[in-house]
Amino acid sequence: MNTFAPNDLVLISPRYLAGGGMNKINDVIGPLVHLFRWPYEHNPRTGRIDIDSPCGSVFLDFDPGRQDGVWWTIAHHEPYWRIEFSRQTPSEALASVTQALPPVAR
Repeated sequence: MNTFAPNDLVLISPRYLAGGGMNKINDVIGPLVHLFRWPYEHNPRTGRIDIDSPCGSVFLDFDPGRQDGVWWTIAHHEPYWRIEFSRQTPSEALASVTQALPPVAR
């Protein structure tokens, strides 16, 4: 298993095999909202979506308006960790991370 430093960038390659990161947003957040009942807020004007775990320990933020290209942020408040994904991250990679979140948020 590889270990990475907190500031290491990890690239998924080849991206073209999985597709773009915005095509299947429901695959990424749908299970959290509909199956696990995570509360969310959606701003239709900006496209921003904020999702919190029911226990309040895990936060997911989708913000397509960010100028730095980071559209997805997933964070846990204790122990603190944070994952950021660019707009180019394949939705399949995002979905695999979000599907692993419900056991973490207990």
